[in-house]
Amino acid sequence: MQCLGHAIVLVLLCIKQTSASSGSYDATVCNQKTYTSRSGELIYVPNAWNPDGQGFQCMSVRDSPPAFDATWKWPSAADTVHSYPHVKLTAPALPVTLSNISAMHLTGKWSMGAGSTPAPRLTVDTSALADLDVTANVAFDMFADRNADKSVKETMAETEIMIWLGRFGHAQPLGWNENRPRISLTLGNVDFTLYYGKNQRGTNVFSWVAEGNALSFSAEVSPLLQYLWREGLVSAGSFVGVVAFGSEAFRSVENVTFSATDFDMVLDTGAAPTLPPEELPKSKSGAARAAPDTRAASWSWTWLVVLNMSIIGSVGAVLL
Repeated sequence: MQCLGHAIVLVLLCIKQTSASSGSYDATVCNQKTYTSRSGELIYVPNAWNPDGQGFQCMSVRDSPPAFDATWKWPSAADTVHSYPHVKLTAPALPVTLSNISAMHLTGKWSMGAGSTPAPRLTVDTSALADLDVTANVAFDMFADRNADKSVKETMAETEIMIWLGRFGHAQPLGWNENRPRISLTLGNVDFTLYYGKNQRGTNVFSWVAEGNALSFSAEVSPLLQYLWREGLVSAGSFVGVVAFGSEAFRSVENVTFSATDFDMVLDTGAAPTLPPEELPKSKSGAARAAPDTRAASWSWTWLVVLNMSIIGSVGAVLL
């Protein structure tokens, strides 16, 4: 067990969290420590990259079946992300160019509740979270860059692609309040809307945001990626180097626990297929866009210009 604390209170909390589980976890890591599963296929990262002096971030991990519980508290103002506890999903093909992804199937189940005890499976205590003024999201997070070496480094990659499965409090993606046309796409029974903005590092952040909380998600998500590169918003030659699943933690006045299970990625490489009309992204009016090879160039250019007009200083999300 590894716990890193900036104060005695944090160290005691880490010890209490592990002893209370009575051996049910294989490891507990806090703040910037990491844990690699025994198989070597999963990397667990508390990722308290922007801590405040009064909070903490720890996560307890089970190797089999893979799962983690991430407990955190950040009582400062809800205008920035403090941590992103997550699991990195690995695949031999990574890093891989966007145009060489023929399919990417992502799976994840999650829950969130108040306190240090995990909430029941596939549940969210929205009332208790609201009482604690919780601001957070749940998201798959990918990083891409035209340079393969940079694509595997989150702080150096030029592009971030997020798939939001849930959001609470004031959590909003970059570009949330921009007045522009919106593109939507349905995967399975989940409707996603695309938002765009730049964070403080100048990273281009594209966020596909679910309209509700998708507590159990399993879908082939390559259409979300294809839209970005076929429209020229991201280079087709950009390498995807990082794929993760977790929760961005902004604010809570008391402890909150995010739990994740059944997470997985199946990545197939090869020439990306052309999307059939029924799978094309749609505008909010419901009209399907034409197939990529028949679209007017002026339409693509207009979208690129409109999207690049938004520059908002925040990391991963912007809040009101």
